[in-house]
Amino acid sequence: MIVNGSDSVAAQLHYPPKAKAAKKQAAIPFYCEVGANGKPDHLQLYGPRDCVEFRTALLAALRRGRFQPAMSGGQAVPVILGGTALFMFSDNQPTIAISLCTADKGKVASMSNYIQPQMISTSAQFRRKIWQARFDTDIHLRPGVHPGAVGIAEVDAQGNMLNTKITAESPADSGWGPLLLKGFKGAKFIPALDNGKPVAGKFDITVNYEDAANPDEGPVTGSHVNRDDFDR
Repeated sequence: MIVNGSDSVAAQLHYPPKAKAAKKQAAIPFYCEVGANGKPDHLQLYGPRDCVEFRTALLAALRRGRFQPAMSGGQAVPVILGGTALFMFSDNQPTIAISLCTADKGKVASMSNYIQPQMISTSAQFRRKIWQARFDTDIHLRPGVHPGAVGIAEVDAQGNMLNTKITAESPADSGWGPLLLKGFKGAKFIPALDNGKPVAGKFDITVNYEDAANPDEGPVTGSHVNRDDFDR
């Protein structure tokens, strides 16, 4: 959840001055890992190409701020979550809202008190599943420019994953979509919350394979430090 206080992601998020003066608005989707300490990591931001100033503002807030850690079984756990930062004008006043939802655009737009399911996992664990599945006999990858995919998991009110599907793949029919679904294998979820009540919901994730580094592979430096530690 979004916490109160000066170290909150929300408190660190500011409307870009030039965009505010021009009354520009934007919706910036993001995905990240949130550790058991509440700190975001492995950040991915999306949005229109002409919204660089909004992405820059959101990136700075995610790097400086924190969330309330997710809880499972009475313990804080790392999760992968998706959210949308909304920069808008209301009654001629600049307003910023953070929706912890990406898969259901209607709930994002309504700004309801809704949090989509969260995958109980670290980014490294998710990417490790994908990298280890590259040579599965049912995976047939075709190279292409900027390979990527978007996958969705349907999760019930108890946090059980019901099914998965690919909603986008680049290049089309290139195997990168089915490979992404391998990352969902055995996944556990915190269910969606609607006004604090567990409900069924959808969890989505976007993978840009050019940025999805193998967490167990070191940088090209001859060192034994893994790539995740190097990149941080």
